[in-house]
Amino acid sequence: MRDRVATVVFIAASLATGLVWSGDSCAQTKIARVGILVTPLMSSSTDNPRLQREWYEPFRATLARHGWTEGKNISFEYRSARGTPPRFSEAAAELVKLKVDVIYADNAPATRAAYTATRSIPVVGLDFTNDPVTAGYAQSYARPGGSLTGFFLDAPGFAGKWLELLKAIVPGLSHVAVLWDPAPGLTHLEAMRAAARSSGVQLQVLEVHAADDLDRAFGKFQPRPQALIILPSPLMYGEGARLAELALKHRLPGTSMAPQFTEAGGLLSYGPDLSEGAERCATLVAKILSGAKPGDLPIERPTKLPLIVNLKTARALGITIPESILLRADEVIR
Repeated sequence: MRDRVATVVFIAASLATGLVWSGDSCAQTKIARVGILVTPLMSSSTDNPRLQREWYEPFRATLARHGWTEGKNISFEYRSARGTPPRFSEAAAELVKLKVDVIYADNAPATRAAYTATRSIPVVGLDFTNDPVTAGYAQSYARPGGSLTGFFLDAPGFAGKWLELLKAIVPGLSHVAVLWDPAPGLTHLEAMRAAARSSGVQLQVLEVHAADDLDRAFGKFQPRPQALIILPSPLMYGEGARLAELALKHRLPGTSMAPQFTEAGGLLSYGPDLSEGAERCATLVAKILSGAKPGDLPIERPTKLPLIVNLKTARALGITIPESILLRADEVIR
């Protein structure tokens, strides 16, 4: 009888121990959920080969290097604005309802929507059009102090650089057309106006709210500008090829932040490297998932700023690119 009791006690203890270990195992393999607010082009890894190569793959690979592997201990919840930036608010609200562990927002409207939707869920923003302190996201770059950190651009510095490049290419530059999508905000436009005043250049600003506005915008240039600057936004990034086609059709030397603008026939592109942004944001996400607070993680800025020059377009426009710019270029399309 004693042997039977001892056996029963042993089996019960073993089962209890097994349940405890099973519970520990489940805790160790808990799947972290990352909500990702994306443009329609980024809503699938196969929608766009360039974005897959420059954004999706570096983002996943960086998380994996930090110990977060999709299908093993991390999953992604993608939400898209479905072509309309205001719908980011709806998409952000969906991620909040899902109670994801962190939200990664891949552009300015997405960052604003995520920050507005929640203060309890950490947000990592990739924003090339706003200053995080001026926008109210952070107390400072070094110590944000709230629920958001991320990767942001120095807009005033870029405005001056775009004008500097165009002035070196177009002798006597005095009149520049600017295409501006107001959805991300005023930061880049205000920076461009300040840079133009300092350089003695007159700006003609044309608002573009949707892809259908592009043809009409190019038809409104009056008087005819000497050059074109395309201010960054998700819309302008996605329409890089169309913008290159229109700039060439209207014989305008143009510059953009998006590399695909130059690859499709635009004259110049100068701006942050998308892969670097994906990698740095993934590192911030990994730190937050490992217990860091976003308010303690310094906001970062780009260090890789590729300059791409399209010599074929320069020849078509009858423009000579100075040797000084060609030597500075990271890529020259011949």
